[in-house]
Amino acid sequence: MILADISTTELGTWVYALATVIQIAGTIAILVTINTRQKREVTFAGEPVDRKDFDKHLADDAAIHNQLFARIGGVERGLESRLTARIDKFETESKESRVLMHQNISAIGNDVAALKKEAELANQRAFQMDSKIDRLIENKND
Repeated sequence: MILADISTTELGTWVYALATVIQIAGTIAILVTINTRQKREVTFAGEPVDRKDFDKHLADDAAIHNQLFARIGGVERGLESRLTARIDKFETESKESRVLMHQNISAIGNDVAALKKEAELANQRAFQMDSKIDRLIENKND
């Protein structure tokens, strides 16, 4: 088979087959290198301690942890009491503020009601005066 006689589809098929073979070969090469690597060992520097020393160290750490947790608990209780006091103070101030606001609103409402009543009375007087003026004009024309 001569290269000039190969059609485009046949060339594409051969290129695809070659790429597949290369991909399979690369995967096999990666798997082989992963499996042949040397396994590394982990070592710890220093000497192992005696069980008594370890237990002593463990007890010291437990004591330190207990002290830290006691301090944290104390700080937490202190913060909680301060926050509770502040919240109570803010609630009291808010309640007092609302009472004052309602008193002011009530006073304004009373003033508005008084003005409304005065406006109604003024309208009634104006209507009465208008009807009196109309009667006077009618009497003058008669």
